[in-house]
Amino acid sequence: MSNGTGRSGSGPDTSRFTARRLKSAFFLWRAAVRGTDVLAAIFLVALSLGLGAYVFARARGASHLAFAQRAQLLQARVSEKLSSALENLSMLQSSIEASDRATRSQFRLLVYPMLVRNPYIHSFAWLPVVRESERLAYEAQVRASHLASYAIWERGPDGRPAPASPRAFHVPIYYMEPPSALALGFDITSDEMRWGTAGKARDRAEIVASPPFEPVGDAGKSQVAPAVAAYAPVYRPGDPGSPEARLTAIRGFAVAVFRVGPLVNKAASDVDASGLGLLLRDPDALKGPPLAERPLGAASLPRRPGFELSFPVQCASRTWHLDVFALPAAFLPQKRIALEAASAGILASLIGLITVTSLRTISRLRRQAEKVGPYHLVARLGHGAMGVVWEARHALLRRPTAVKLLAPGTEGERSLARFEREVQLTAGLTHPSTIAIYDYGRTADGVFYYAMELLRGINLLQLVAFDGPLAPGRVVHLLRQACGALSEAHAAGLIHRDIKPANLMICVYGGIPDFLKVLDFGLVKDVGVGERAPAPGAINDHGDAALSQDGSLLGTPLYMAPEGMTDPSGVDARADLFALGAVGYFLLTGHSPFPGQTAIEVFKKERQGPPTPLSEAARHAVPAGLDEAIQRCLAFDRADRPDSAETLDGMLQACRVEPSWGLAEARAWWGERGPGALATAAAERVEPEERGRFLMLSSDHRSRG
Repeated sequence: MSNGTGRSGSGPDTSRFTARRLKSAFFLWRAAVRGTDVLAAIFLVALSLGLGAYVFARARGASHLAFAQRAQLLQARVSEKLSSALENLSMLQSSIEASDRATRSQFRLLVYPMLVRNPYIHSFAWLPVVRESERLAYEAQVRASHLASYAIWERGPDGRPAPASPRAFHVPIYYMEPPSALALGFDITSDEMRWGTAGKARDRAEIVASPPFEPVGDAGKSQVAPAVAAYAPVYRPGDPGSPEARLTAIRGFAVAVFRVGPLVNKAASDVDASGLGLLLRDPDALKGPPLAERPLGAASLPRRPGFELSFPVQCASRTWHLDVFALPAAFLPQKRIALEAASAGILASLIGLITVTSLRTISRLRRQAEKVGPYHLVARLGHGAMGVVWEARHALLRRPTAVKLLAPGTEGERSLARFEREVQLTAGLTHPSTIAIYDYGRTADGVFYYAMELLRGINLLQLVAFDGPLAPGRVVHLLRQACGALSEAHAAGLIHRDIKPANLMICVYGGIPDFLKVLDFGLVKDVGVGERAPAPGAINDHGDAALSQDGSLLGTPLYMAPEGMTDPSGVDARADLFALGAVGYFLLTGHSPFPGQTAIEVFKKERQGPPTPLSEAARHAVPAGLDEAIQRCLAFDRADRPDSAETLDGMLQACRVEPSWGLAEARAWWGERGPGALATAAAERVEPEERGRFLMLSSDHRSRG
């Protein structure tokens, strides 16, 4: 039974026929439309628009909520990171207060874990208070402890380091981790901003954060993120309790320097900050660069009303402003969702209208379509790209028949002409292994059909899926039957062009088991036009050129000869022999000789040389003669292949295959398996789209015996 995979061409007759069909179908459908159907559709469309508006409002509210929640999480995480940095500074302050004299190694051991846990902290430092009278002794003591060039310094008028000017006391950087040779010894009392911040910390006895500044080691560098220093005062022996007493009791300052940009980026990576832009600024330093921005250039990005929030962020004694806003392409799903909801409702309304009216039309047509020409349709057997196949009975002869009709919804002159061409070319072939065409014509409303013999069996793809790779004797038996059908077609100047396991069916035919039928001549090509008289029913040169010699790639790549991919219009009979050899390889191994996902992959493997020898790939022992015959069929150069199907048949006949496969073996196999058992079991092992055909065969066999 043909699977109806034919293609079609064009012509003036088919053009008029297609237009007439479409016009007739439109009038039939329009006649089925009622006023109540239109009113119901209008009501549903209005309901869909209201639903879209509702969904729009809900989606907009959800976007606002998602933005606010994400922004609040980001603000909380930034505050948490700042608190963590200040908590570490408090721990350092307490440790220094508890020790009269902390060595450099002790300081390093204390702050190293803090730096590891908080990678955004630039450095920790200890700045002792050194009175002018103690300066020389202090510098000498530090130089003696492995800092030979240590000196208390300040920036001179030219910006370069210079010895610190005499003053009542100095507050130099003594310990610093990670160490910086450029920063050690810098006297912060020479810097108005730094000393102003440290003085506030001393007088208030609390940690005080500085305005943004450029670290000493970054002087002269470009595009450096601003830093912030937090000062924690250390008294001797502790906080005396009053600003006056703190002036004399101050011992020094523990300092944490951190760049806020990396801290904010780390906070954003810890939470879901996708779709958010942010700016973090110190209100006392609005003229300078922001403390942090995400992404770069965030200050120039447009803002949307309702998608911008400002949060206060506390850093010790300072309050910063964190502005969070939605990026231009973020939090904008509401229009799309609302449009989809409204469109889905409108589409459902239209589909409902068309479905209801079409079902009425189909019901009316069904009452008229039980009969196609002289055939009564019994049951639908399957469908392909171009045709729908029905089991039918001739009204007078009562002969079981398969009737193929142009698939519903197929349009265009090429489709109809290709469909008709399959009938005409196949009808001229009479070999027993070629499916027989009984009749063809058109229904009362112009649908093209043809009647062919009804076969009860399975194709070779299904056979291998059920029974596994075949014995060599059976493969020879099947391939020789295909050679007979192809010999007749090639002699008539016709090339099948789509030989594959799915297009070769076996059945019990006229009492003969394992009888092979070649199906689906929908891609057949007439190569003899101009060199011989046309075969009965063959179309002319103009029609063939338009339909199959247009250079298009036709056929199944896994079983297609190389020239079928590179030059589809130039194939000859040896392309069918290549495909038949590939089928033989598949029957013996369970897989195609050149497997690939695309035609290009298959072609590359064909160019690389012959496939794995059957002596290695086949399940059963393969005679040398059979291996040689199949390998010759699969030659990349078609000149190396057998020159005809008769030659290939002779090579297969000469193969000495043991055990052989004949009528007795075929009857035993079919008696054991039977179409019903075979179809039911195979349905569980093949692709879902094939299962319907298996189950149909099984039920049909049981019902008819």
